[in-house]
Amino acid sequence: MNILIVDDEYLEVEQIAYLLSRKYPMIRCFLGEDAGTAMSILDEQSIQLAFVDIFLPGENGLMLSRRMRERQPDMEIVIVSAHQDFHYAKQAIQIEVMDYLVKPFMENELYGIIDKWLKKRHFTVGKSPHVRHVMKRIQDGFQHKLSLVDIAKEIPLNPSYLSYCFSEEVGVTFQEYLLSYRIHQAKLLLANHLDWGMTAIAEGAGFSSQHHFSNAFKKITGITPSQFKESYR
Repeated sequence: MNILIVDDEYLEVEQIAYLLSRKYPMIRCFLGEDAGTAMSILDEQSIQLAFVDIFLPGENGLMLSRRMRERQPDMEIVIVSAHQDFHYAKQAIQIEVMDYLVKPFMENELYGIIDKWLKKRHFTVGKSPHVRHVMKRIQDGFQHKLSLVDIAKEIPLNPSYLSYCFSEEVGVTFQEYLLSYRIHQAKLLLANHLDWGMTAIAEGAGFSSQHHFSNAFKKITGITPSQFKESYR
C-alpha cells in the first residue's frame, strides 16, 4: 500500500511518515515537497492515499489535489492544514477528499484516518491467529534470517496457503512486510544512535549487508540512510 505525503515542511512530513511506519509497517510512504515532486511521484508510482498540505510553494494543495485525482482517480486524499477554516473545508468537500486533518494533530487522529481508509479498502491488519503469529515472528526476529516456509512449519500450515492468507489480510506479501518492518527499525536506529556506522545499523535492522540495506532504504524512502540520519543532527 502506497501513501504520498506532500508538505514543504520536512519535519511535518517525517512526523507523519514515522507515525505511519510505527503502526503500519506494510505501508510504503513517498514524500513530496511541492506540486512538481508530487506529480513526478504519481508518474512512477500507484498511490492509494495522499496527505496534501494546503499551503505549498507555487500551487496550493487544493488545486494540486484536483490534478492528482485526474491523474489517479482511485486515489483517496486527506487535506492537511494549520488552519481550521470553513472556506478551505468547504473547498475540500467539493473535491470529495476523504478527510481534513488540522495541525497540530494527535496520533489517534492520524491513526483513525488510516483505520477508516483500511476498512473502506477492505484491508485488515492480521486478524487470524496464523497471520498474527507470522507478524509476531517478524517483530521478534527481524534481526535474523526469516523464512515463511520455516514459520509455516512452526504452526504447522501449508506455506503457500499461509502466504495467501498473509497477503489477503495484510495487503502486502510476507517479504514486503518484512522489508518494510526492517526499514522502520533502521529509521529508529538511525535517529537514536547517531554515533553508529552504517554497517552496525544494517546489521541491527536485519540486513545481510550494508549495500543491500542502502539500496533498499533509498528505494523505499526516496533518500539515503545518511541523508535520513543528517536530519536528526
